[in-house]
Amino acid sequence: MSKTKICSACRLLLDKGVGTVVVTLGSKGSFYMNYEESGWVQALGVDTIDTTGAGDAFNGALVVGLCREESLRSSIDFATKVAEHVVTGCTTTYLRFNLEIIYIRSSS
Repeated sequence: MSKTKICSACRLLLDKGVGTVVVTLGSKGSFYMNYEESGWVQALGVDTIDTTGAGDAFNGALVVGLCREESLRSSIDFATKVAEHVVTGCTTTYLRFNLEIIYIRSSS
């Protein structure tokens, strides 16, 4: 899907009353839009083993960031790093998940 179509779809949802739209695009990153801001977040690129659970990890981490009262952009950056960490494993439960690693990646 083109960037123009993504933006148009997001605007349509905002016009319908949705407050914030976040579109995940896998290895291409994500796009977010609300009434105050919009932007593209690039994926860093990792050696992917299994994408199972990446979307769930992204959404969960996004909620964590927002609950910590981080900005939308910072929350999406964090969610991107968590999802990228998860896809480097080969099960839906990443046994070596370590938030300290995620926080270090988030600060870089």
